[in-house]
Amino acid sequence: MGLPGEKKELVGDYLRSSLWSSGQMLFSRVISHARNAEKNRFLLNENVALALENMQLQEANQENKRLRELLQFKDGHESWLRVPAEVIARDPDQLYDTITIDAGTDRQLRKEMPVVTAQGLVGHLLEVAEHTSVVRLITSTSSRVSAVVQNGRAYCVVYWVPGGHFLRYVKAGSQIKEGDRVVTSGMGGRYPQDITIGYVTEIRESERDPLFKEVFLASKVKFWELEEVFVIGSS
Repeated sequence: MGLPGEKKELVGDYLRSSLWSSGQMLFSRVISHARNAEKNRFLLNENVALALENMQLQEANQENKRLRELLQFKDGHESWLRVPAEVIARDPDQLYDTITIDAGTDRQLRKEMPVVTAQGLVGHLLEVAEHTSVVRLITSTSSRVSAVVQNGRAYCVVYWVPGGHFLRYVKAGSQIKEGDRVVTSGMGGRYPQDITIGYVTEIRESERDPLFKEVFLASKVKFWELEEVFVIGSS
């Protein structure tokens, strides 16, 4: 207030200019921040959309792979009647290890019919309703499958044990090696011949019974990831 008039005007101009610049800068930063936030939201939305699209493509690729394998299975077993079905539920209890499929008497299914995938044997129909059926898996503790080791022709019975399948009644002199394919023997009437059960993974000499070998096998069927199966019967 004590400055001469010219200096007052000079100081006033300087203060007005500073305040205007500061306000303009602050306002610009607010606008810039808002624009950046909008860009970030847009990019985030795009990333989510791309991620979802990628998931859908991966799922479509896996589905195509499964369907190609099923088609190859179909072409290789023309003598069998095949009914495709989708898995809609499962019971994880190993004592009653089951899945439920979306086909029943409406598609001419009946109890005891075998269930398979392109990778091998899954189980058999335990209960059949009008539109659904319950499948008893071969991973059930009560499951028994009459089988034969394809190369050495050693007959045996496949049991489920914790961690995998076990071949019982394999004679000590049988010619078996790791990697041998084990298939259904057709005995017992439940399963037709030559359905893959699994492949030999381990062979031991039995300490308790030297007349027999202890043989373990693994199935290529992913029982916890089943989505499509075939119910088969004689045509």
